[in-house]
Amino acid sequence: MPHYNIELRTHDRVWDTVATETDDLTALRIEMAQFVGELLKDHAAKIWEDGDWRVDVTDDSGLILYVMRIGATDSPVTMRLGH
Repeated sequence: MPHYNIELRTHDRVWDTVATETDDLTALRIEMAQFVGELLKDHAAKIWEDGDWRVDVTDDSGLILYVMRIGATDSPVTMRLGH
């Protein structure tokens, strides 16, 4: 069964890596989305500190198969209010 890595990257490092195995690429994409959901649930404050996350799924050779980008930013209104 093929091996894959789901990796969370911030602008300066790989923050978390989860290894997984599957023969089903649709199931792999779903697992990736669930990984992102758990990250947001468990580390909600962290996305506001980092501003941008990138989640990659790679195969054993390091080839990137899928990418999800998650970004958080204040709107101009909240920036003016100092929040």
